[in-house]
Amino acid sequence: MSSLPEKQSSTSPGAVPAWSKENIRQLRLRMGWSRSDIARRLQCSVEEIELCEDGKKNIESHLKSELEILLRQAEAYSDEVRFAPSAENICDKDALEQIEFSRVKAELE
Repeated sequence: MSSLPEKQSSTSPGAVPAWSKENIRQLRLRMGWSRSDIARRLQCSVEEIELCEDGKKNIESHLKSELEILLRQAEAYSDEVRFAPSAENICDKDALEQIEFSRVKAELE
């Protein structure tokens, strides 16, 4: 399985990833969304998503920026799920009710 979009090599920080038809589909499936779900979040038609995923239409720039936002949300959510068991262990060990997510992430990386 190929990965989600890689940052294009660029001299500017925060370069936009290279979105392809496979990347859109992978992000959509990673989020557990149907084509209708992602179309609603991108504020476009289901037909537009179908054409992009089928490679019959180029991905427009406004959709690329929205896809980047969705990708960042997916990555943030992924980190929270991955670090949740460690956070629970730290809370139990230190008798805490809450802990800063950044603390757990920093300790484990």
